[in-house]
Amino acid sequence: MKIRISIPLAIFPIVTILFLTGCTPPKPAGLSNEQVFQAVDQTLKAINARDYQNFVQGFSDEMKNAFTEEKFTSLADMLQKTSGNYVSCADTRPDLSNNQGYAVYRLVYKYDLEGVIVTVTFKIDGDKVEGLFFDSTNLRKISQ
Repeated sequence: MKIRISIPLAIFPIVTILFLTGCTPPKPAGLSNEQVFQAVDQTLKAINARDYQNFVQGFSDEMKNAFTEEKFTSLADMLQKTSGNYVSCADTRPDLSNNQGYAVYRLVYKYDLEGVIVTVTFKIDGDKVEGLFFDSTNLRKISQ
């Protein structure tokens, strides 16, 4: 006796598994949301103060090696010129996603001249900054 399974019936379990795995919430870093806010706040205040040591304090060793004092000065100059000084956080809850083993947080911050989206990455369950990115209208204009 031959058992025949229809194609839709065979595909249903596969689609269900794919759907359910896509619905799982993103995994966070090893920090609470409040600690993420504090880490970014400290970093942005260090940029305003042009304090390199405080800027890299919460960075991973890889980030410290990659983000030299010269690159820090260049970043501080560019942010001051395009966006002004950091004022405050405009977000109450960070937008969290995952990408290749990293917890990616996107937050909106108020600067003197405009809002700036700051994206900070941590390893999932990690507590050191692994990536730091800035985006705004004025920053895009200057990079063209």
